[in-house]
Amino acid sequence: MGLIDEAIALEERAETNYRSAAETTADAGAAKILTLLADEEANHANALRMMNVSSVGSTTSLISAAQDWIGGVVEGAAVAISTDTALRDVLQRAMELERATETFYRERGESADDPAIAELFARLAAIEKTHYLFVSSLSEYFDRPTEWVESAEFGLRPEY
Repeated sequence: MGLIDEAIALEERAETNYRSAAETTADAGAAKILTLLADEEANHANALRMMNVSSVGSTTSLISAAQDWIGGVVEGAAVAISTDTALRDVLQRAMELERATETFYRERGESADDPAIAELFARLAAIEKTHYLFVSSLSEYFDRPTEWVESAEFGLRPEY
């Protein structure tokens, strides 16, 4: 299996995991975010097939969907971001997968002889790291949604 084929297989596995989790969760907000993550992983696989670095997009739709989901939870005064306790395990597995994928791209990109592969892998490594940070923040604040909304990245903070 070639390097690109291996990368495509990683992305397809991530997409499958996210889609499966989206279909099985009882939480509509979580399903939307998991579907968006699956769509991004599918986009990565397509970018790899075409070797097109410019087709790899940003994660702004993920952050917007998460803000809507968490904001609704906070407004409803919930003590957890979801009542679906299986979602915590889904988030943990997603973090592991995102970390492994980011490491794969970073290591293989640094050792790639082809500059196009190196550039594409560097871009994908950065995006997978962003996914990891995003999913880990959801996991970290699973039981504390008000703290997540107040975080510097996702909420407004008073100036000091």
